Amino acid sequence: MRSFRARMRFDAGWKHALRAFLPECLELLFPDLYAQIDWARGYQFLNTELMRPVPFLGRTQRFVDVLVRVYFRDGKERIVLLHIEIQAQRTANFPLQMFVYYYRVFDSYEFPELISLAILADNDPNWRPDTFERALAGCEVRFRFPTVKLLDFDEATLEQSRNPFALVVLAHLRALKTRGNPELMLREKLALVRQMHTRGYNPKQVIDLYRVVDYLMNLTKLQNQVVRELIQRLEAEQDMPLTSLEELAIEEGVRKGLRQGIQQGIQQGIQQGIQQGIQQGLRDGLVRATLRLLQTRFGEDALRLQPRLVQIESLEQLEALTAEAALAPSLEAFEGKLG
Repeated sequence: MRSFRARMRFDAGWKHALRAFLPECLELLFPDLYAQIDWARGYQFLNTELMRPVPFLGRTQRFVDVLVRVYFRDGKERIVLLHIEIQAQRTANFPLQMFVYYYRVFDSYEFPELISLAILADNDPNWRPDTFERALAGCEVRFRFPTVKLLDFDEATLEQSRNPFALVVLAHLRALKTRGNPELMLREKLALVRQMHTRGYNPKQVIDLYRVVDYLMNLTKLQNQVVRELIQRLEAEQDMPLTSLEELAIEEGVRKGLRQGIQQGIQQGIQQGIQQGIQQGLRDGLVRATLRLLQTRFGEDALRLQPRLVQIESLEQLEALTAEAALAPSLEAFEGKLG
C-alpha cells in the first residue's frame, strides 16, 4: 500500500504540474514543438478514459497520461492532439505501451494529427526508449516518439531559469536524489520554497508550485510544519494574498478526500472500485478544500454554496474553482464562476 500511495502522489503531482504549466513544460522540455504551437488560440485538455489498463502489458494501473488539443501556427486551420506520458520507472514494454495509446487516440478521434511525447522521469541514465518496431513477412511497423530525459538537465541551469516548470523538474530530481533520506529532503524542500518566492512568480504560480513540490517531496507531519512556518514567514514578508493556512486548507482537503477514496475502493476489493473511490474521493476533497478556503476568506456565508459545489462532477472544474476560491476578490465574484 505504501508503494501504491507513493505512486498516487507522483501521479497527482505531475498531473497537476502539466495542467498548471503546460506551455512552460513544452517550452522547457520540447522547445521546438513549443515554438510551433499558437498559444494565443488556447488549448483544451481532453478525456483520457481511453487510456485504460492494457492487460497484456502487465499493468493494472494507469498513471500520468495527458491528452490535449492545441493549434499550430503554420497558417493552416488544423488541430493537433498531444499525448504526453510521464514514465517514472524502467519497463520493457514501454515502447509498446506508447504505440498502443497512440493508435487508441488515433482511432478514437477519427485519425487526427497526433504527437506522442514521453517524459522519462526514472533514475536510470542509460534507459532511453524512443521506438517501437515489429516486422513479419514483409509487413513492418515502426513508431518513433520524441522523448526527454529529466536526468539530463543540469540543476544549476534549472536554478537560474525563470521558467516555473524548471522548478518542477528540479523538485523531481531532488526527490529522486533524497529518497530514503528525509532530513536531506527537508533541506532541499525548504530551498525550493525559498526559490518560489525569489523568482518573481505570480500568486497562482506559487500556489501551483507549492502543490506540485508537496506531492513530489513527501515528509513527516513534523517536517512539513517546518516547511509551513517558512511559507508563512515568506508570505508575510512579501504580502502574498494566499496565506499558509489557506494553502494548507487546499492540500489537506484534497488529501483527506484522496485517502478516503482509496480506502473505499480497497474495501470494494476490485480495481474498478479503487478507481471510482479515488475519483469520488478527489471530488469530495476538492469540494471540502474549496469551502474551507472560502470560509477562511469570506466567513460562514460561504457554506450556502455547498449544495451547488457538490453537484459538480468534473474534477477539472473543481480544481479551477479551488484556485478561484484562493484568488477571487469577493464571495460574489466566486459565485459568478459557478454559472
